[in-house]
Amino acid sequence: MRPRAAHLVSVPAKLKNVYGRDSEFATLLNTFESGARAVVHLHGIPGIGKSTLLHALISHLRDRGDAAVVVDCRAIEPTEHGLLGALRDAGVADRTRKRVRGIVALDNYEQLQLLDSWIREQLVPRQPDLLLLLATRRFPHPAWMNSGATFVSLRLDELGREPALRVLQAGGMSQAAARRAYGFTRGHPMALRLAISSGRKFLNDIPGDLVRHQVIMQLADIFLADLDLATRRALEAMSTVRRTTQTLLAAMLDRPEAADIYDRIQALSVIERRNDGLVLHPTVQEAIAGQLRASDPVRFTGYRRRAWSALEAQASAIATADLWRYTADVIYLIDNPIVREAFFPSRAENLAVERARPGDESAILNIVEKHDGTAGRALIGHWWKVLPSAFQVVREPNRRIVGFYCMFDPACVPREHIAADPLTRVWWEHLPKHLHASRRVLFLRRWLADDGGDAPSTVQAACWLDIKRAYVELRPFLQRVYLSVSDLAPYASAATELGFEVVSAEASLPLASAILDFGPGSVDAWLRRLVRKELRITDRIMIDAATREVVVEGRRALLTPLECGVLGVLMKAEGALLRHDQLMNEVWGEKQYAVGSNVLEVVILSLRKKLGPQAKAVATVRGLGYRFCDLPDARS
Repeated sequence: MRPRAAHLVSVPAKLKNVYGRDSEFATLLNTFESGARAVVHLHGIPGIGKSTLLHALISHLRDRGDAAVVVDCRAIEPTEHGLLGALRDAGVADRTRKRVRGIVALDNYEQLQLLDSWIREQLVPRQPDLLLLLATRRFPHPAWMNSGATFVSLRLDELGREPALRVLQAGGMSQAAARRAYGFTRGHPMALRLAISSGRKFLNDIPGDLVRHQVIMQLADIFLADLDLATRRALEAMSTVRRTTQTLLAAMLDRPEAADIYDRIQALSVIERRNDGLVLHPTVQEAIAGQLRASDPVRFTGYRRRAWSALEAQASAIATADLWRYTADVIYLIDNPIVREAFFPSRAENLAVERARPGDESAILNIVEKHDGTAGRALIGHWWKVLPSAFQVVREPNRRIVGFYCMFDPACVPREHIAADPLTRVWWEHLPKHLHASRRVLFLRRWLADDGGDAPSTVQAACWLDIKRAYVELRPFLQRVYLSVSDLAPYASAATELGFEVVSAEASLPLASAILDFGPGSVDAWLRRLVRKELRITDRIMIDAATREVVVEGRRALLTPLECGVLGVLMKAEGALLRHDQLMNEVWGEKQYAVGSNVLEVVILSLRKKLGPQAKAVATVRGLGYRFCDLPDARS
């Protein structure tokens, strides 16, 4: 619902950077002055001016003494812990992070898509003193209408003719040039900004009948052509990564240092300065990256390979607080849409994934019986009685349940219940006998859509998006995920690409099952393996399992069983710190208690000698454990 126009307040005269947004600004301000619990969705296409309007509003509220903050979701881990920690750091949540108060604007909210259901279902209802403003490029999910708070959906469109002309003229354009520029920009704020930056002499080259993304691409071309070669190359490199630091830019440009270029690009109108680096405006980034990928794929891949090499070199020094930023940087380098969409979905669906409620039992079990019969209904009914908290349901906007999934940590379930289910019994027996106490496992017992069962569908995609949140929440401890499916064939290609392996397809079992083993390095090590595979980075250190030899830059050395075991575990966890006790447990199992306290150090010392010129790939983290980093030449 919207506030009545008669009560709208005016835009303060000093806020000149919100040309043409008087009505939207007043609507937002009036909503937050009404005293009601409110959630506002400010949405619109990239480059339309959401962040500008949001920051203007929050600045005005803070100037008059309100508790109001802007939090950039691009730097937040998409978990409950990550968001609440960011709110605490911003000063709007108490130390326990249980009480949040004030006006909180979450900019780039689409980056928290994994967390949307939790924010809607749990955070907002429990925080009576929280007023929430979500700035996103997507339409709000229909379920927000039932969040229990006053809900306002406000879409930003292109600027009208008069405010657009004022923006262009304020940027130095003559009246005639401004009218010409408005003809092809059609009031799109980022297009206006690029037109101002591109210079008047080029504007006559752009036809007036291009669609928006073509205009942005042409303006980006003109903008780049007017820059010196070094700056142009820097922007090209920036377009291939999530964010850019001075160190990363130097690596991508293959320069000893890049302080001069880094300082130069900060002043450009298409650059956003953040506390964790520089970011290209997403509209311009997509345009530059798309053109570079098409026109010079070798250079496009070269930037990404050198960026990866630099990120890997920094891995050992990443603090826990910065782990998500590093993970997000790694995910961005993965051009594989299966992985990219799973963590940062580009499309919004009208399906809500929510925690199952007591009244959902019959709907869930009816879906199971429809696809798995009465025997399947009995097995899933068993888990509903034992662990109802393991169930999440997928709802349409009308609240009808159209799917569900059941997932849990077997360590939290009595063994007799696991043994009562043929599938979970097989999975339990498949687990390593000596899984380290800190390692976590998930059993994804079943996911089904009312239409289509477990075949690929929008319901299945919604389930997997929510499941990825568990991946993020449980890193760096999650080691394995087991799942069941009626037919492995439709998923075979994607599953192989992601590293899934078949556990069992026996006819005696009700369903086939597969496993994704992240390894001792958990989710982050798995993502690193995907990046290396996609960028075709060849390891300089490899293990030949058939001969139990290590191959170092083409030279071979025979390993003892213990050396092979230690190196294999370290390599699978590439980049991740493995504590002394973790390594002992992975390699020795129960026998670790019968060997000397320095046996691991002796094996590591011997292993380094056999690695020769690559001995430093096995690094000691003093007082903690060991880390493996194989850093090939990114220019190869």
